[in-house]
Amino acid sequence: MAVPNVAEPAEHLVDFLVYVMPGFIALQFFRAKYPAKKLSEFLQVAWSLIYGVVLATLVRGIDGRFLRGWLLSNTPGFPASRFVVALVLAGLLGGFLLIGLYRARFLAATRWPRFEGIAPDPQSIWVKVNRPSNDYAVVYVDDGSIYFGWIKDYTFDPDAEDNDFLLADAKRVDEQSQRSTPLPVEAYISIREM
Repeated sequence: MAVPNVAEPAEHLVDFLVYVMPGFIALQFFRAKYPAKKLSEFLQVAWSLIYGVVLATLVRGIDGRFLRGWLLSNTPGFPASRFVVALVLAGLLGGFLLIGLYRARFLAATRWPRFEGIAPDPQSIWVKVNRPSNDYAVVYVDDGSIYFGWIKDYTFDPDAEDNDFLLADAKRVDEQSQRSTPLPVEAYISIREM
């Protein structure tokens, strides 16, 4: 009976990580800019693998065609450190590209009505409500006070139960919305108070 070779499964694991790492970095970089609900572990690995295969293939192609193997991307065994650094950089560039494509779709959809169909969906009513507009926001707080103003900034963590926002040109109004009192500062409102 032959003893199984431990190096072979380890090499497969390293190859798997080589393909997942740049996609994972790109996806995390994109999610840091545009948060969304957390993906399941399976979807996280699947999307990381999809992006990673493309990015790792590009790095290997650039290494073979333009760098003449300087990154040592096709060397069997544990990858060379310069190849790992190139994969990390590819992941960061991939993240920048994803952010740029998202932003380009958003700008095209807002600038030209014909492209409304390609607008990225923020996947959250909170983000949809807080998109820039000319409308005032009216906020009813648990203590009975009513505020209105422009939403200047807001936090968005899709996995948190509560998010906060900042009202600019905020005014506190009475229950009949007849009289308003301008606030000397911007109003910070927490969803926990609503």
